Amino acid sequence: MNRRRYSTKNNGFLNFMKRRFHYKVKLNQIIAVLIILVLLLILKRLNNNTSSNIIQIIDKGINYEFSVKKDGKIIWDYCKKLISLPEKALAVLNIKENDKYIPPIEGAIYSPFGEVKYLDGSTSFNNGVDVIPKEDKEPVSIDKGVVLKVEDKNTKGYFVTVQNETMSTVYGYLTKVYVKEGEKVEQGTKIGTLGTNKDGNKYLHFEIWIDESPVNPSDYVKFMRKL
Repeated sequence: MNRRRYSTKNNGFLNFMKRRFHYKVKLNQIIAVLIILVLLLILKRLNNNTSSNIIQIIDKGINYEFSVKKDGKIIWDYCKKLISLPEKALAVLNIKENDKYIPPIEGAIYSPFGEVKYLDGSTSFNNGVDVIPKEDKEPVSIDKGVVLKVEDKNTKGYFVTVQNETMSTVYGYLTKVYVKEGEKVEQGTKIGTLGTNKDGNKYLHFEIWIDESPVNPSDYVKFMRKL
């Protein structure tokens, strides 16, 4: 008898808690609906293009039915865009892989790209890099192209400019030139022999120009850090 009374009281308590929980959920749903209605009324009151677009988006979202075939294709295309994003971002930032082009000569940079400060306080701007070769003294074209011009700069030696597909490259401080203007060159074609008429230094001055502006060759070519 006592067990039956206890069971009845216990069931009554559980039913009360269930009803209370149910009412609480319903109340939260009603509050959420009211908030949405208020927002919609405010947007409708504003009566501009932005609010109209938002209302349309909300309406489509409420009445939307998922399609495995159609929406699956949209999701897949979006995933492919995400995969290709890093590559596009690199292109926008003009960042190149260091091993895309072969080095014009094996060696280490001793005078980097950019502003150069001297001991007397004066400055100059290096449009390229100056490379001390490791062994070979004959620089090569880093990519295929056409020899645009060959210049004799007296004490600085010869400078050869090659027009490549997306840029132009300059090879300077040469005592001898193996190519001529208008000649087609391939990647690896020897351009000339290092050395200047001034002091006979055996190093290469190398430049890369894109859109008529010099860029840092180290962003496009991997040079040695030390000899």
